[in-house]
Formats: sequence, C-alpha cells, structure tokens
Amino acid sequence: MSNSIEIQKPQLPRFVNPIIGMYDVEVNFDGYKALNNINIDFSHKGVQFVIGPNGAGKTTILDAICGRVKTSKGKIVYKEEAEIQNRKPEEIVHLGISRKFQNPTIFNSQTVFENMKLALLTGKRNIWYLFRYKITGEQMDIIDETLSKLNLLEYKNTISGSLSHGQKQWLEIAMSIINDPELLLVDEPIAGMSPSERDRTGELLTSIGADHTVLVVEHDMKFVSNFSTSVTVMHEGRIIDRGSFDKIINNQQVIEIYLGRQN
Repeated sequence: MSNSIEIQKPQLPRFVNPIIGMYDVEVNFDGYKALNNINIDFSHKGVQFVIGPNGAGKTTILDAICGRVKTSKGKIVYKEEAEIQNRKPEEIVHLGISRKFQNPTIFNSQTVFENMKLALLTGKRNIWYLFRYKITGEQMDIIDETLSKLNLLEYKNTISGSLSHGQKQWLEIAMSIINDPELLLVDEPIAGMSPSERDRTGELLTSIGADHTVLVVEHDMKFVSNFSTSVTVMHEGRIIDRGSFDKIINNQQVIEIYLGRQN
C-alpha cells in the first residue's frame, strides 16, 4: 500500500525568473491537506505536466493558481511580481493566466465564432450585450488566427454542439488562448479522445508551449512521454519528484507510488 511508503522530500532545482512559484503552499479541506507545504516553481515556456495518483493534489494546484480554491498558508507568485493566492479568479485572468477545464465549458447552441467572440470580450459587458456586439476587423483577425492554430477555422460558423468531442476540447483551448495568456492551465485535455485526436492535441499544446507556458494535469503516460518538457509527480498533496520524463520514470519512489499501478 502507498500509505506504507515513506515520502522522501525531493531536492528540486529552482528556475531563474519562473513564471509561477508556489512557496510553502497549503490547501486545507476540513482538516485534509489537499496541498501540503508545496514548494515548486515552473519555468517560462514549454508543456509541463503534473502527474500522480487520484487524490494527489494535481488539480488542486491548478485550482489554487487560478483562484478556484483558497490557500490556508503560503504564497503563489506570478512572474516574481504579483502574489495571487486567494485573489478572485477574474483578477487572475487579467494578469495573464487562463484555465481550460477537463470537460468543455462552451455554449453548445452558439456557433464556434460566437463562442470565440464571447471569450475575446469576456469581462467587458454582460453576456447578452456581447452576443449583439459587432466586433472590429482587428478582433475578427484575432479570432480567425486563433481558430486556424487549432484547425477550427473551417468550422467557424458551425454550431458548437455538433462538433466532435475532440473539436470541442480544441475550441475551449482556442477560447482559453485568444487573449494571449502567458500561462495556460489545462486539466486532462485528452480524456475521451481518439488516438488521432490525442496526437493532434499534443501537437497543438506543443505549438502553444513554444511561446507560452502550458501546465497540464494528465494520467496518460504515453501522452506525457511524447509531449512533456518537464514532469512533476505528486502524491498525497506533496511533490515527489520533478524533471524530464526519463528522470521521473527511473525514480524508485515514483515507480512504487504511481507508475507501478499503471496498466
């Protein structure tokens, strides 16, 4: 049982000018520490994965960064400038951090274009005003360029609910990056996808990671192996290891706690 394994505190390298740093961070749910004294930072650019067993705290890291859960201790610092722990999610978005959730949260009855318009203009007016708002030529170019990156331009006038599961995931990624965030948080992006959709999603995230930081929670080890810049392993709210995929798969503690359970 994993409970019998003594967790060894890892010596993690620190980055110069990290995009996000978490220092002595705890998240406490009625006495249960979902994050337990987390000390880690993440470098600029690349596709950086967070893996671990169910309940390890992976999604809670994303939730703490984007303001969905409150921290009970510690600091979360964005670009070594702004402490963002416990700020409102809308404030954090405007700093340049965007979140893509596991299940697509799109307006199925609206077109792909209308979803993109809402994402581009979010926070400016109420939603019904946005549906009627006439965008500028420059804004249209931004929408078209973003859809093109995600291979969705030809579906611009398609009702979003008629898209495949994979295309809905790509649409939400497009909505998440349309305002050019520096840090994109992504939770299990390939769940329910076909093999070809998984590969395409990895290629899309890699493309985004060339100019942005993409922090991804994922379980699929083949996907992590193929597309990771670095991998952080968690267990019971703690960091177990962080490094290249080859490094973490040769860590005996990681094998016992997590990789040994993989089918």
